[in-house]
Amino acid sequence: MMEKSNANARAMRTFAGALRAAGVTDICISPGSRSTAPALAAVQAGIRPWVVTDERAGGFFALGMGRTRGQPAAVLCTSGTAAANYLPAVVEAAMAEVPLIVLTADRPPELRDCHAAQTIDQVRLYATHARWSVDAPAPSADVDLDAYFRTLAHRAVAAATEAPRGPVHVNLPMREPLLDVGAERRRGAAAPEARLASVPRVHAASGAPSLSAVAHVAAALGGRPRGLVVCGPGTAADAATAAALVRLTDRLGWPLLADPLSGLRFGSHYRPGIVDGYDPLLQGGLCDAAWHPEAVLQFGAPPVSAALQRFLAAARASLHVVVAPAGRWPDPLFAATDVVRAEARPFAEALTAALPAAVPAAAAPWHDAWRRTDGAVRRALSVLLVRETTLFEGTIVTEVVQRLGAAAILHVGNSLPVRAFDTFVGGSSAALAVACNRGASGIDGVVATALGAAAVAEVPTALVVGDLSFLHDLGALQIAARYSLPLLIVVPNNDGGGIFSFLPQAGLDAETFANFFATPHGLELGGVVTMCGGRYVRAADRAALAAAVDAWRAAPTFTVVEVPVERAASRALHARLIDAARREAAAILAGAAAHGAQCAKAQ
Repeated sequence: MMEKSNANARAMRTFAGALRAAGVTDICISPGSRSTAPALAAVQAGIRPWVVTDERAGGFFALGMGRTRGQPAAVLCTSGTAAANYLPAVVEAAMAEVPLIVLTADRPPELRDCHAAQTIDQVRLYATHARWSVDAPAPSADVDLDAYFRTLAHRAVAAATEAPRGPVHVNLPMREPLLDVGAERRRGAAAPEARLASVPRVHAASGAPSLSAVAHVAAALGGRPRGLVVCGPGTAADAATAAALVRLTDRLGWPLLADPLSGLRFGSHYRPGIVDGYDPLLQGGLCDAAWHPEAVLQFGAPPVSAALQRFLAAARASLHVVVAPAGRWPDPLFAATDVVRAEARPFAEALTAALPAAVPAAAAPWHDAWRRTDGAVRRALSVLLVRETTLFEGTIVTEVVQRLGAAAILHVGNSLPVRAFDTFVGGSSAALAVACNRGASGIDGVVATALGAAAVAEVPTALVVGDLSFLHDLGALQIAARYSLPLLIVVPNNDGGGIFSFLPQAGLDAETFANFFATPHGLELGGVVTMCGGRYVRAADRAALAAAVDAWRAAPTFTVVEVPVERAASRALHARLIDAARREAAAILAGAAAHGAQCAKAQ
């Protein structure tokens, strides 16, 4: 339920309370109107105020506190040139590695660059001198930003105190009315609110994870048998890390959800207990609120699956530990209760050693339910895909994976290819490395990236990429022509932005959808491929696609296989397969439950 009080006051009370919980005990305030809400909130949160009218002096005053204590003090000013006067202190804090939290109130975006009074460009005002800089959203009564501002405070303190220490800049836009005077008078300017939630906790480390962080997490996991280990993109760059994470999962007795880009869905460490069918499970509605975990241990970047992200956001586990090196904060859900600064392998090894040797018996039914349900939906989907003759993104990626062989590198494009891979391709012990430009999740440069991999890889390298991504990177084909790189490119050509058929924009009228989202191009790819000296194949059915991949495996050369896909049919087929898999998996699970009941009765 949204509070009816002033939006600025609500957001800043959350922010200031989290700053205090993160260890900020002092704030140097230079008076101003736009900074009213954060100033009052800081005092109400129990942060000791120091009023210094000169911002330049105030910045150095706070710097002296930070240098002496080793913990950051905060400075706060109004908008405009007041913020510019902090620059000398920010520069000194950066060069001397002194932690400092710089809070600058600002006009909201709509009042910038239009000669509004006391308004300058404050976004990244301190440039490279700030260790981290963020332009926060303007609070609104219509949007609940509590989790955002709570996380922002803890993240700012962590960025200021992690090596190398230094200044952090948080720009705070505020819309009018800046405060509710009556509410503030009733609240009382000095009423402390130090009991605000103190999450997320940031467990600092240098190199190996701190012993206190490992002990804290090990103790917190006790008594929580319903947990999940979520491994997102980039979790395991090598086999040793993957094996360490599997051992940790075994010790916990929890399911391990392996993103296709995690390094855990394929390899010698793989076993059926690794859950890789969570995306069709969640899309199909087989996992409702009864499946919500009470604890989550998250490694790597946020998972590809939007369904999994929605599930974790809805679950809001009482313990959600994000393991990430310093400087990274992979928590767009603002769900973290703990952020442990560590690499995945040393933390997994240390936590495994700190946990009891015996797996909690209470975890067995939870893990078994996930394993059986995951296995049922994956088996059902595999059977359906074998029977399916229509070519769409799901059958294309499964056919390519099957034909590539045990040891290969497969790059997948963003938008539909990586999502289709996540949904339709189950894991195995094959040494298949799956790669995707998931850092910014863009569609540009995908072909060039795969060509770079093919230039140095010692195993067969292929790419499945959408038609728009392929056309976006036509300039990269000259690299293949010049160096004769043996890359296989499979292009599901749905004549435009097929991903939008899965999004709400598909409900717009046909002309608007086509012109601004689907953007059909009507191009065939053969001409540009042959111009660049490549081999071009048009595969209109699964047999032709299989033959093209087999031919490339027999004689690797630069090859582009174009696979025509009908956009609307692809969307309908995707939904039909997920629904059919859900029904078949439900039937399998019901039969297993009935058999178990009969066995128990017979005993």
